[in-house]
Amino acid sequence: KHAKELKALKAAHDKHAGDLADVKAGHLKHASLPERIDYLEQLLGDSADKHAKELQDLKEAHAKFMAAHGKQAKDVDALKALHQHHATMGERIDYLEKLLGDSADKHFEELQALKSAHAKHADSLARQGKDAGAALAQHASVAERIAYLEKLLG
Repeated sequence: KHAKELKALKAAHDKHAGDLADVKAGHLKHASLPERIDYLEQLLGDSADKHAKELQDLKEAHAKFMAAHGKQAKDVDALKALHQHHATMGERIDYLEKLLGDSADKHFEELQALKSAHAKHADSLARQGKDAGAALAQHASVAERIAYLEKLLG
């Protein structure tokens, strides 16, 4: 009876010893608490350093963007100012049409005045031509005048 119990105890002891050996072997695979804390601190430090660098890079990129944006905003304001001094295409076309219309009206009036003056001069010339013809009809020709003079002088 005791032998049986002794055998059972030895078996239980061997089992516990094996379990303890497994726990010790597993413990050897795990890092110690200070090692684990050091690892976490290094990981967090590296992560913090990486994030700080990324944050600095973002700040620099933002500053560069703002400088470029400021320059572009000035350029846009300058273009707006220039645009205000220029007439729109519609305004320019309206101006040209008015200018050409006024010019065409002026040229038409001048043409009509010239035609009227030409007609007046043509009428005057025709009247003078008739008057000259009538005057010439009343005057003797050169041959008639010479014959008259010869007759008078005898």
